[in-house]
Amino acid sequence: MPVDIKAEAVNNLRFIRGAIERAERVSAVSGLGGLMMGFIALCTMAVASRLPSLAEQLLVWIGAAFIAASAAIICTVFKANKNGDRLDSDSTRRFLQCLLPILLVGALMSWTLWATPHVSLLPAMWMLLYGCGLLAAGTYAVPPVMYMGSCFLIAGLITYALPPNWGNVLMGLVFGGLHFAFGYQVFKHHGG
Repeated sequence: MPVDIKAEAVNNLRFIRGAIERAERVSAVSGLGGLMMGFIALCTMAVASRLPSLAEQLLVWIGAAFIAASAAIICTVFKANKNGDRLDSDSTRRFLQCLLPILLVGALMSWTLWATPHVSLLPAMWMLLYGCGLLAAGTYAVPPVMYMGSCFLIAGLITYALPPNWGNVLMGLVFGGLHFAFGYQVFKHHGG
């Protein structure tokens, strides 16, 4: 049976294209989005510091998380459109498959701990889970994402060891500072 060289070449090209797409990193991660998330975190720390209880402060942080995530998504879409990056690529899908389940676990654990005396564990838990999510998703993104995940893990461990009444300030410094530092790196070295 003769080999159809044209069909074989098309199959080989399809395989090579798929391998390249699977190997590429998500470059649409927005440094500007990271900077905005850092700014939102610092503002949240200032607003929450005026509230008397940790539970009230954490409610403000939950609202800020949605605002920050929205800002990051908008900036990522803008960067992708500006640079001609695809947001429907295999690497973007894998990035989200690593990050989103961990964020959902964080939401579920937050709901579970909310009405218990262990609510004071939430700042450390949020940092640890976010760090795990970034570390995992960072394998499909530009290098600063993975480095930021490692820093969040370390900060979460430190936060866990410190008194609970430091939660608001630590979240402001960690979420604000790390998003500023690594957002700037992505902005400067990875196209915005």
